[in-house]
This record gives sequence, C-alpha cells and structure tokens, in this order.
Amino acid sequence: MRAPAGVTLEPYTGPCIFRESNGSSAVIDGKDVRATCDELVAYHPFALTVRNSRVPRIEVTRNDQSLDISDSEVVAGAWSDGALWGSNITATRVEVTGGQHSVHCEDDCTIVDSWLHGQHNPAGGSYHTNAFLTNGGSGIVLRHNTLHCDSILNSTDGGCTADVSLFGDFGPVSDVLVERNLLKANASSISYCAYGGHSPSKPYPIATGIRFIGNVFERGTNRRCGVYGPVTSFQSTATGNEWTGNTWDSGEPLTP
Repeated sequence: MRAPAGVTLEPYTGPCIFRESNGSSAVIDGKDVRATCDELVAYHPFALTVRNSRVPRIEVTRNDQSLDISDSEVVAGAWSDGALWGSNITATRVEVTGGQHSVHCEDDCTIVDSWLHGQHNPAGGSYHTNAFLTNGGSGIVLRHNTLHCDSILNSTDGGCTADVSLFGDFGPVSDVLVERNLLKANASSISYCAYGGHSPSKPYPIATGIRFIGNVFERGTNRRCGVYGPVTSFQSTATGNEWTGNTWDSGEPLTP
C-alpha cells in the first residue's frame, strides 16, 4: 500500500501545477514529490500517472482530467479537503493520510487494496472528516480496502463522519460498489461507520445502485463500530440497491 520498502525515492524536479505548456499527460515513478510540492493540480485536460512514489494531495476536479496512482503514499498533511479529490481517480495499493477526507470523489473513482486513514482534524476546528466521501456521484468502486476514519472528537465538535459517506448534496448518488472492505471502528467520533446514501433532508435524497457486498465491520470498543451503530441511510427498497454477505469482524451477519 505504499512505495516498496527499501526503495530510495529520487527527488522530483517536475511541475507542481500542470498547465498547457506541460502537455496533456505525465508519469511520476519512483519520486519523492513531497520534497518539492505541497500539492499536484492540473488546470487543463490532463492525465497523471503516479507509481512507486510519495506525493502530496492531488486534485483532478475536471471531467477531462484523470489520475492513476499505484504502490504509493499520499501524504496530504493539514489540507482542508480531500487528499485525493476529484473525478476519474484510480488508486491501487495506496496509503493515504492527511487531508480532511482521504478520498473525496465526484464521479468515476476506483479505490482498490488501499489504506485510508489519519485524516487531519485540527484542534479548535470543526472539520467533519471521512475516509471516503462523495457528495453526489456515480461510477464508484471501493474494493478490498482498509477504511478508517480515525479522527478523535475535539472540543469544537470536529471529528469523523464515517469510513464511507454517500451523500446527495450536489447530485444524485448512484452506481456505487462497496465490496470486501474492512471498515474500522471509532467509538469516539464516528456516528456510523457507513452512510448508505438515502438522505431525505438532502437535495438528492434517493441513492440507487448502491451495493454493499462482503464487507467486514469492526466492532471496536463499544461493540457497535460507530457511536450509534455500523450503518445508516441504506435504503434496501431503492432501485438496484443490494446488501449481501456483510458481517461483523467476529463473523456474525450484519443487517442495515
């Protein structure tokens, strides 16, 4: 889930901000980008590939941009949004720390065999942190990851929302597969370990094609995963929604 142990990363000498003069694509392989850049951002159509590297937060918030990152570390530090943020993101065997959210996805994100944890929750702030968050999106796959919103509740109500948060704030949530992940417990500040997309108070209240399959929910110290329970807002009657084979880490079946 990170650059291979024992591999010496070379200093990165490329741009931090990708503009038209930098072409339409780039490959970063075996580099320590954090020594040079606080973030990687593109301002035009761009495809970025990252392998075997240590990088800061990466933003690909246009539909004509993409990120393919593998076998790397994302260290976002004290950033106030997603460590990986945007659309068309593929992350494979990646460790993500820092940032308010480990992954903040708009559309078309595939996160596989990765470890999302260590979100930034500043003292005196009121951040609501997440391991994975979408505020409206589709084409999302979370497969075989360890998802842990581990922020501790602070005195100004800053802390976790969930390991997986699906909210219809800015668009409908649809076509989401959450499969064979470990959702870690946090009895301090996670209300629930997963929010399943059904939000009557949101502008887009109905989530469709939401499939939770074969996931394991850690019970944790209070035996409920979150403060109130493992999952909420999953509407089993909505079109295409499926809850199959999800269990507690002790092996018992778990129903929403």
